[in-house]
Parts: sequence; C-alpha cells; structure tokens
Amino acid sequence: MMLIIARKELRSLFATPMGWLILGIFQAIVGTYYSLSFNQYFEIMHSAQWQVQRIGMTQFMAEGVFGVAAILMLLVVPLVSMKLVSEERKNQTLVLLMSAPLSISELILGKLLGMVLFLSLLIISMVGMIAMLLPWTEIDLPYLLTHAFGLWLLMVASSALGLYISCLTAQPLLAAFGSMSALSVCMLLDKFFSDDHQALFHALSLMQHYRQLSLGMLNSRDILFFMLFALFFVLLAIHRLEADRRHG
Repeated sequence: MMLIIARKELRSLFATPMGWLILGIFQAIVGTYYSLSFNQYFEIMHSAQWQVQRIGMTQFMAEGVFGVAAILMLLVVPLVSMKLVSEERKNQTLVLLMSAPLSISELILGKLLGMVLFLSLLIISMVGMIAMLLPWTEIDLPYLLTHAFGLWLLMVASSALGLYISCLTAQPLLAAFGSMSALSVCMLLDKFFSDDHQALFHALSLMQHYRQLSLGMLNSRDILFFMLFALFFVLLAIHRLEADRRHG
C-alpha cells in the first residue's frame, strides 16, 4: 500500500501545473548558475598565480550548483509538501484515507516516498549536468556523488519536516509558510545564537551537517543526524494522524 500511495503522490505532482512549474523554474535557475560557474571557472583559474590557488572543475562546479540548490530547497520543499496532507484535510478526503485498509505509517511513508522521488529527479539532473563535462575534463566522481548524497539527505530531512507541518493544518498556504519558516530556522540554527551556545546549535543545524558532506567527506555522524531528524518528524506526523483517527 505504501508504494501505491507513493505512486499516487508522484502522479499527482506531474498531473498539475505546479509540479512542472517547480521543475522548470528550478532547472532554469540551476542551469543559469551552471553556465555562469562554467565561465567563471576559467576566468578564476586563468588569474590564479600559484598552483595551490587552483581547484578542480568538479569541486568548483559542484560548490556553485549544489550550493544554490540547497538554498532553493527552502522554497521547493514547502511548495511540494504543502498539499500532502493539508489538502486531503481541506477536501475532507483524509477521513476516507484513514478508513481505508492501510496503516497510518504506510500513509505517511508513502506520501514522503512520493515527494522524495519527485525531488530526487532534481538532484539527478544536477549530477547529469556536471557529468556532461566528462568528455572535456576529468570528473572527480566520488566527490560529486558524496556532495549529491549530502544534498539528497538534506532534502529527505526537509521533506519529513514539511510533511509534518502539512499534517497540522487544512490550509496548504499556511503549511507552506510554516514549513519555510521552520526550515529556515533548522538550516541556519547555528547563525542565530551567540558563541556561548555555538557548539550545541552547530550540532543541530541542518546546513552545518550538509557542509561536511559537501566537502566530499562521508561522516557517519552527519548521515545519522539526517536519518534521525527525518525519523523524528515522520514519527510526529504518524502520531498526529493517529490522534486524528482516534478522535474522529
């Protein structure tokens, strides 16, 4: 049943103009930044006087393209997640879903999986953009894949948070605003407080853990953080809908 729900969510995203609009705008912004980064690389490397100042094209392009994509996730994730549950609640179809022969866990995981599959297409397209340079230059594939994996983990964690926010309201726009606000705090948590609390908020900041992976270093602590973050909000979403089912 979980796969059926995921397929339904994925199909609904492609069946509406919103899904295609998100894909188109995202690709346009990332593609523009990709072209600018490509031109800037040769300008910067040409002016570099010392060998130590030179960096590989893979690192330069990935930092630019994936960096702007991580910022765009603040907009893309809330726009995709806002209708997952809130629209079901608004259209009064959530009661029908909860009375169907499937568990709340299957419902939540299916909706999350459908959203993750949709957003994964964006990350795959960015990897493809940089991989297109392979005929002309050497690509550091381990670095590229590690960076992409870090962005994917960030996207999964953000999606779980957006899904939970969508469970709290029957208004998709309110869910989008709430998700955007919550994601902004979680991503930039280490920037909001003084140095006395820096260590704690560094450990809880989504962007801080993403930065480690963006350096091409696979760290089990960072991976575990994203997994636990996503699991926490998935469990909260399940608990919320279970409470709705119990109280009618």
